[in-house]
Amino acid sequence: MSTRPTAAERLTNQDAFLSRPDLRELGLERRAVDAVFRSCPVVVFDGYSRPLIRVEDFLAYRERCTYRGDRVRRA
Repeated sequence: MSTRPTAAERLTNQDAFLSRPDLRELGLERRAVDAVFRSCPVVVFDGYSRPLIRVEDFLAYRERCTYRGDRVRRA
């Protein structure tokens, strides 16, 4: 019997999907989860009510929002 990969494990698969509870599992609070879902393309499958985002889009968004002193952070 296979088990469902954790959200952290799915981050290694660019084609995987993440849900809101997955982002919470990764340590984001509700407002941060809302911000991610507003900023990333959302995938909604017919007959499935839970919106999803692609790991690839989440990782790209996280990278764009990561400041390492090489540019000015938006206020």
